[in-house]
Amino acid sequence: MNERILIGALTAILCAWGLWSDRWFLEETRKGRALARRVGPDVAVWILRALFFCGILFGLLLATGIIRPVRW
Repeated sequence: MNERILIGALTAILCAWGLWSDRWFLEETRKGRALARRVGPDVAVWILRALFFCGILFGLLLATGIIRPVRW
C-alpha cells in the first residue's frame, strides 16, 4: 500500500468520525467550547462540519492521487 493512499484514507476516516461526533467536539474540548462561545453554538456546529467535510474531501483526493504531495 502506498504511503499517500494510507495517509489520505486515514485522514478521510478520522474526519468522518469527527463529522459524526461534532457535538462532542464542541462540548468536550477546550477549542470547541471556545469556538462555541465566540460564534454561538449553532454557527460553531456548521463551521466544524465544514472543516471536517473539507478534511474528508482532501483525504479522498489525496488517496485517489488527484492531490499529490510535494517531493523535494
